[in-house]
Amino acid sequence: MPTMNSGPPQALRRLHREKAVEREKLGKLRRAILVGVDDCKNGRLDDRPIADILNDIDD
Repeated sequence: MPTMNSGPPQALRRLHREKAVEREKLGKLRRAILVGVDDCKNGRLDDRPIADILNDIDD
């Protein structure tokens, strides 16, 4: 039988895992945004409508 000092309960461990996953997702989003900002600053953005870009990808 677990004691009070045997470690965090399962729910707390799950919460820590979920928070770690969320931090990783936010980190990926931050990196993607920084790439986009850098591309914008250096004139590497495509100003065509999305439909035109998708048509070029499909070809």
